[in-house]
Amino acid sequence: MASANKKSGNSTANRTVGTQRRTTSGTSSSRQRSRKTVKKVPLLTVIKSSSAGRFMLIILGTLCVLGLDFLFSLNQFDRFFLLLGIELIAAVLIGWIRFVLHGRSDDNN
Repeated sequence: MASANKKSGNSTANRTVGTQRRTTSGTSSSRQRSRKTVKKVPLLTVIKSSSAGRFMLIILGTLCVLGLDFLFSLNQFDRFFLLLGIELIAAVLIGWIRFVLHGRSDDNN
């Protein structure tokens, strides 16, 4: 029993080699992982990059706006159409301003 509890005298021989290997020139270098690095791209960016994805985002945005208008109008159609008209006028004005400013930036370049 006493011999079972004894450790071997040469403990360095039982150690395993770490992450270092010898190259052909005799110097040691770290082990290189062969895992490729994958660039993570946000899902919204992937969806916006295709025309079908942009179309689906426009449809989803339109449905959200119509749903919120219906929720805010509390089932009164005159209030619903008033909110919808204000939003359409604002969208047209913002689009027109962007169009004009984008045209001016092209003239300067």
